[in-house]
Amino acid sequence: MTAQATLADTPSSSGSGSLALKIALRELRAGAGGLAVFVLCIALGVAAVAAIGSLAASFDKALANQGRLLIGGDLSFEVIHRQATAEESAALHDLGQVSASASFRAMARGLDGKSALTEVKAVDGAYPLYGEVNVIEPGDLGAAWQEQNTVLVEPVLLERLGLEIGDTLKIGEATTKVAGTLGQQPDRLADRLSYGPKVLMSRDTLDETGLVQPGSLIRWTYRVKLPNDAGTDRRKLETIRKAMEAAFPQSGFAIRDWTDPAPSLRRDAKRFTQFINFVGLTALLLGGIGVGNAIQSYMAKKRDVIATFKCLGATSGLVLKVYLIQAVMLAGIGIAIGLALGAFAPLAIATLYEDALPLPLAVEPHPIPLIVAALAGLLTMVLFVLWPLGRASLISPARLMRSGLTDERTRSATPFAIGSAAAGLALFVLAIASSEERLVTAAISLGILVAFGLLLGFGILVQRYAAKHRRTKPPSVALAWASIGAPGSLARAIAVSLGLGLGLLIAVALIHGSLLAEIESHVEVDAPAYYFLDVEPDDLGAFEKTAKTIEPDAKMDNAPMLRGRIVELKGVPVEEAEVSPDTRWVISGDRGLTYTDSVPGSSEVEKGEWWPKAYDGPPLVSFDGELARGLGLDIGDMVTVNILGRNVEAKIASMRKIDWESLAINFVMVFSPNTLQGAPHRLVTTLELPKGTAPETEAKIIQGLAERFPLVTAIKIGDIVDAAKSMLAKLMAAISATAGFTLLIGAAVLAGAVSAGQQRRTYLAVLYKTLGATRRQILGAELIEFGLLGLATAVLAVVIATVTAWALCTFAFDITFVFDPWAALGTVGLALALVLSVGAITTWRVLSVKAAPYLRAE
Repeated sequence: MTAQATLADTPSSSGSGSLALKIALRELRAGAGGLAVFVLCIALGVAAVAAIGSLAASFDKALANQGRLLIGGDLSFEVIHRQATAEESAALHDLGQVSASASFRAMARGLDGKSALTEVKAVDGAYPLYGEVNVIEPGDLGAAWQEQNTVLVEPVLLERLGLEIGDTLKIGEATTKVAGTLGQQPDRLADRLSYGPKVLMSRDTLDETGLVQPGSLIRWTYRVKLPNDAGTDRRKLETIRKAMEAAFPQSGFAIRDWTDPAPSLRRDAKRFTQFINFVGLTALLLGGIGVGNAIQSYMAKKRDVIATFKCLGATSGLVLKVYLIQAVMLAGIGIAIGLALGAFAPLAIATLYEDALPLPLAVEPHPIPLIVAALAGLLTMVLFVLWPLGRASLISPARLMRSGLTDERTRSATPFAIGSAAAGLALFVLAIASSEERLVTAAISLGILVAFGLLLGFGILVQRYAAKHRRTKPPSVALAWASIGAPGSLARAIAVSLGLGLGLLIAVALIHGSLLAEIESHVEVDAPAYYFLDVEPDDLGAFEKTAKTIEPDAKMDNAPMLRGRIVELKGVPVEEAEVSPDTRWVISGDRGLTYTDSVPGSSEVEKGEWWPKAYDGPPLVSFDGELARGLGLDIGDMVTVNILGRNVEAKIASMRKIDWESLAINFVMVFSPNTLQGAPHRLVTTLELPKGTAPETEAKIIQGLAERFPLVTAIKIGDIVDAAKSMLAKLMAAISATAGFTLLIGAAVLAGAVSAGQQRRTYLAVLYKTLGATRRQILGAELIEFGLLGLATAVLAVVIATVTAWALCTFAFDITFVFDPWAALGTVGLALALVLSVGAITTWRVLSVKAAPYLRAE
């Protein structure tokens, strides 16, 4: 039987498939030159998707596994300003074992007068109900409290105050002894945002401080451990919650259970996941482009082989099967590598960034994200491989046997175009179906397609412009310009592979710079230097006099301050109210509030009317206008707020436009004076110092106030701003690192595109040498070509990033956009360095080729 008969006479599809498999394996054993980039791009794209999914799953699993540790019990009941009543306490103890704690901010002072803001937690003997407190020294919580009036502190507090274990520390009116240093606490995520080092003390020591006064800003938390593992029954938890709310409707308790221990942390994680999902999808599509480039290059090298198959009677279907089998096998290798890298991501992050993580990740395999990543990789391969394979299988033997550098047209490949489109649609559906925020994912996917379209269109325009506008001098520029306009130009490859990654990095840098500029501008111009909490109304005159005795030009402002929790909007419980996601935080916990007969500074009434002085009618409230609209509120609507264990229903009389960035005293809710004037409360006071005040004078003021008013807490605005800037820098660094991954894949795609055109470049270099071009001219032409394309792509990336950053700053963040030229120039430099490096390596290989073998072949 002849070879032709063997290939042509394969009647069954199974026989054809078997033959295709044999041929595919034989060719792969002979070598798959150029397909390393294929495997690399698939591996990187799948790794990105798998890593993102695995990290999100690890975080969710960690929250679920450690829920009891994170809130310190099966349930927690939190209330501000007051302790639980005897009736409430009895009801809590009927549920199970109870641990009560008090959390507040206070000034800690050494004997030398140095002071620091701290976060104090006072706990009882039952603490902790779950887990253990990590006491670094002496190593045991019970041993640390063998003496009366002892505290545990975080090591950083000792450094700030120059203290050692055993030294004296004054908190409020109590003189305490530092008994040891404090490590991690099991319920640390249940605490609010920290403004200073943590101090742990007993409830008995708290009583000695004198800080527990009517109206003091103390948060009382009652954690409950249910008996007989009853806490594992989620329905039981919900039943208890509803029963307590019904029994004490005006308690003001914020009730949480272990099934959702840190809702704010979960929301923040979801927001970050939305961004890195964007990076993952971008990485996957970039990898797909690399796959497409690699397979086109591979098929170009197989022209003679395919021609031989067809001359021997092979059908287009057999040819397609052979190379589709190879593509699937190589994709399988890439997917396996990507899945291994993605599955390893939680372990790597948990090991490298253990101290920075809010909680230990659940380091274990998460099959669903890996399955999604594998399917995404397979669909991406089909999307970018089916079309070039289909075109190659349809080319006639006569055309395949022709040599040359020009592309050739084939018969209709409509079925393959439909197949590729179906794979793309399936990938889009998979991305949406596997996301919790499906609308956001759909918008992100469409945005990526638009960005790719812009970059591809830009590359095509550059190529066509170069083809129409030829240059003749100098020779190196002419050669580079001709190469940019030639059919095998790298214009599209460089624009698509690098443009999006560069744009992401520039946009992140510009947004970061704008946020920092916004923070610094308001702090320098408007913000007070200090906030003081828990100032007694009767002490206000002496308090201001103490500060102004040291600095007569100091300016001080004050306002009554209480905290309350919104429980109803227009008569509907907040749990059932429909509110904007952007304003849900307003009803998720307690809020600061005040009363006054005049409009607060840094705000103006934008709707409604302010109440007259000496108003004595039904309770009225003025609301932040933007937040009120997000909550679905308007003038005349009723809002119910729980304050000090009593529900206060007030009518919205006005809405205010508030300049929160000024950091002046302001509140979401301001009540008419007759509503709260009789409630026990303290004052919040600000201190604004003249510009250029010496640090010694500032320190003297704070020390004098701390000595005379030990129960008052001082918060330095500069420290808060520094903490915010540090947190912002860490967040932006994480986002930049994630965005940089797309640049890494883009570099791989670019390398693949350059490799695909290597044969053409070598042929042209030989031709140029034959026509008299020097090595220097060829080298210059190559570097100029890469440099021009890299520069053009970088400029486009700067434009796209600037528009994107401006839109986000203006419409999403409501801040002034500030263009940072250094961020743009730095990224342009990075793009040029990357592209020129690839160009230099490529040119070195091209120039090392001898011309003689090519000339003899011609």
